[in-house]
Formats: sequence, C-alpha cells, structure tokens
Amino acid sequence: MGIFLLPCIVLKACFHIQVSAGAWQTSVMYNMLMALDFMAVITFSALNRRRVNSRVKKRDPHWVGISTGILAVGYREDPILLEGCLKSLKAVRYQRNHRVMLVVDGNDAQDEYMAQIFMKVFEDQGATIFRPDFLTMDRQANEKYRQDLVCKIAYHPGPVCVMQPHSGKRSAMYTGFAVLLQQGIESVVVTDSDTYLDPHVCRELAFALAESPIVGAATGDVRIYNTGTWVSFLSSLRYWFAFNLERGAQSYHSVVNCVSGPLGIYRMSIVSEMMDNWVRQSFLGTLCTYGDDLHLTNLVLREGFKVTFSHYAICYTDTPIRFIAWVNQQTRWSKSFFREIPIQLGFLNMHSPWMTYALLHQLVYPMMMIYNLVNCIYFGTGSQISWWLVSIVFVGMLKTAYAVRVTGDKKFFFTVIYGYLYILGYVPAKIFAALTLYDNSWGTSARLIRNFTQLQNYIAPVTWGLILFFGIFHNPSRYTQHAPLAEGQSSSTSSDALVIYSLCVFALAYLAVFFWFFFRTGILARDFKRDFTYEELYESAESHENVNVGNRKVARFLL
Repeated sequence: MGIFLLPCIVLKACFHIQVSAGAWQTSVMYNMLMALDFMAVITFSALNRRRVNSRVKKRDPHWVGISTGILAVGYREDPILLEGCLKSLKAVRYQRNHRVMLVVDGNDAQDEYMAQIFMKVFEDQGATIFRPDFLTMDRQANEKYRQDLVCKIAYHPGPVCVMQPHSGKRSAMYTGFAVLLQQGIESVVVTDSDTYLDPHVCRELAFALAESPIVGAATGDVRIYNTGTWVSFLSSLRYWFAFNLERGAQSYHSVVNCVSGPLGIYRMSIVSEMMDNWVRQSFLGTLCTYGDDLHLTNLVLREGFKVTFSHYAICYTDTPIRFIAWVNQQTRWSKSFFREIPIQLGFLNMHSPWMTYALLHQLVYPMMMIYNLVNCIYFGTGSQISWWLVSIVFVGMLKTAYAVRVTGDKKFFFTVIYGYLYILGYVPAKIFAALTLYDNSWGTSARLIRNFTQLQNYIAPVTWGLILFFGIFHNPSRYTQHAPLAEGQSSSTSSDALVIYSLCVFALAYLAVFFWFFFRTGILARDFKRDFTYEELYESAESHENVNVGNRKVARFLL
C-alpha cells in the first residue's frame, strides 16, 4: 500500500505550493519535467544506437556465436497470421539455430488446424507433431512421462510442434524451455504465433547476448503490420518510440525493464534456474496468466544480469485495431507493471540509477499528467490551457524530428495525434488497472473467439470520457458568470475566452492542412492497410543470404 500511495504523497508535496499560488506554476513545472525527461531519453538512446552500430560495423562478416533455438507459442491463432509466422521462422538465417519449435496451448479438435498449418510449412524439413495429454510443468505428477517426451523432442532432427492441454502461455513456454535445456542449446529466442521475424533476427539477438557474459537477455525492435485503423496506426508509431527511445535509453545502462513477448532472447543457463518459480508465479493467491515477459525479465535482472536492446533485431507483430480492445490491452499491461513493482524494488541497488528513475517516472508521470490535465480543463485560464497544449505539441514535434532523422519516414509527423489516444485511452487504463489488481483474469481470449463486449471493458474509458466532457463544457461557462466591470476596466475572462476560441479555430485549421498534405503525398495510402502479409513485408528468403545487415532492405512497408 505504501508503494501505491508514494506517488500521491510526492504529488501533494510537489504541487501544494503551486496550486495555492496559481495554475500557471503547475503547468510550467509539468512541461519542464516532460521536456527534460525527453532530452535525457533521446540522449541515452542515441548513445546506445551509436554503440550498437559500432559493434555491428566491427563484427566479422562470418561471425557465428552462441547456439539458439526458436520457440513460438500460440492459442487458436488466426490461420493467415500463423502461416506467416511459421514462414518467417523457416526463413531464419543463422547457422547455429538448432531448433524451430511451436507449442500450441490446446489439444482439442478446434486446435488441430494449427498443427496442419505447421505441417504444411515444414513438411519438407521432416516436421513432427507431438500430442501429450499432460503438462510438463506438472513435474511431480508426470515426471517420467515428461522426461520421455522431452528426450523424444530433443533428439528429433527437424522442426517440432507440441500440442498440449490448454493451460496458458507460461505453461506452453515451459515445455519449450524444458526441451531446449535437454538439447543443450545455449539460448532461446521467444516469439508469438502472430509475429513475423526478420531472417537475421537470431543472429542479431545472439550477437547482442554475446556482448558480455553478464548480459542475460536482449530484445529487439518490435513493429506493427496491421495499421489499417487509426488506433493501430498510432500504436505503430508509439511502438517505435517505446523501443528505439525508451528501451534504447535503458539499454545504454543495460537495464531494459521488459523483454517484449513477440521478440526476445534469454540465456538458457539463467532460464533453467528460474523457470519453475516463473511458471508458478501467483498474485493474491491466484496463478498469474499474463505479464510473463515482464516477470521473466525481472527475474533476470534480479540475478544481477544485464538486459539490452538491439535495433538490428526486427520483427512485426499484431496490435488491437479497435479502441476498446486497445484499452483492454493497456489495462492488462498496466496491471503487470503494478504487480511487478515490489519485485523491482528488491534489486534496484544492483543496477544503474537510471533503472530507479525509469520506475519512478512510470509511476509518477501519469499521475502528474492526470492532475495537470484535470486542473487545466476545470480551473485553467485560456493562457494556461494554451501553454499546456503548445508545450505538448512542442515535445511531440521534438520526437517527430528525431524519428524522421533516424528513419527518414514522414509518417512520424502523426506522432502529435497519438497524444489524444494516450489521454483518452491509456490514462483510464492505468487508473482502472490500479483499482482492479485483484482481478487476475487474462482479459482476452483466443483471437478467433475474442469478445470485447463485456461491460467492464467500457467502464474506465466511458467514465474518464464523461469527466473530461463535463470539464470542457464547465470551464467556458465561467466566462459568462463574471460580475459587471467598472467603467474603463478590461475583462480578463473575455480575453481568456478569446484565446480559447482562437486556439480551437487554429487547431481545426492546422489539422485540416495537416491531413490534406499527408493524403496528398500518399503516406496514409501506403500505411493504411488491414494487414501486411509476410511476403509484403520482406523480400524472398534467398535475397537475405548474402546481404550486409546494415544495408539490407527490410523493416519497411514494401508495396
């Protein structure tokens, strides 16, 4: 309870003087902190990018490092996405990748199509399907059967698909870990069944892991291929900043706080020590069904190992295309974050101070933003609201400039618009997650049977929307309720109202010109598509065999 109350105490201490003095100081302080944080993040991420570029440039073209095995897990995945994922696994080019393995979290008749797709893709490589009627994580009850199954899979020469009883993602990953340990592979590359891997991803992740024996895990650049709605398109921009800026800055200090589920690599020697505790993690007496990637990363950091990020390791994954589904996803991720705080507090002293700062920032920044937003909407003057909006646009343009400079892609000019999605969706998700930590359910089901019509998924965004809506209409009403002015006295409220109305007109005109320009240049036409297939995202596998990693044409939407 003290952990969750700490941000509130800090906010009260920080803002007590400013609130009593006036709203201007609160707004100025908030925006200054936001700008300083961004400058620090961009500096460290740029230094990390420079360091990674230097290592890759000096690398022997024929470098072959630690052995890897690819582990993909899924549950009733979309057939098209699953086939694209398996094709990308088949196209991986790394000499020391000794295993391609798919674990299906389910062995009912409805799950059989996943095995058929697996055989279709890997049949020419001697693929085999195993169908155990037990879970390898239940070691005490099934130890003998578990050992037999693990040995059979480990010594099978070709790709393997395991269909086990439905028990969640962690249980499926545990089976893969057990097989790779039996086989003696040094590291495991984990991914999801809706993710397309770059053909060189194993080599780049292994190279990141080989930087030092104390590097225990690494992640790469996760991007989005289904950008057919505004929610998914803006999410794709957010993903780039989340990995290339935030995780890039953390990587400079070797403290990446989450190895993303769609793309990551772990040393098997570390996994072997913690996999039993990891798979049985519980919260409030219930087994945890989500947050597997965050918890596994924390266990690696807790052992004193470093976690890094490489922008050369690339994959594309799926993201929700509807607003409510996206809010539900953010709620689940926020619950994982809150749940892991006590664990992170136990090893902050073992790593760079940047890790402590990142944790405090993730805790305090949303609450500062909520306080400042509500204060502006309900009690702010026209000048304060203008300052708040302009400062947010200014920081957004700084991010845009950096992203365009690095990627050369003008689509990042839409970064400013993501702020609206953040305010309307991410903020209520964060609040709702903190209030419902007792609910340990997954929140979603299989892709083919998703149902986002539950009332609880609408509670947070609708309530938050009503709060903002009431404030937007409440604040201007104050300008019509001021007392009569003496002769010769000017009205400050009238000038504030004029500022607000002028700002609205300017914003509408700006957005109109903004969208006209990008529709005219064809940027939206290029990126606004329901799904990019694996073939559209990457060239043929043969074209990647002898191409320099620094110059190859990948990670762009090729039409």
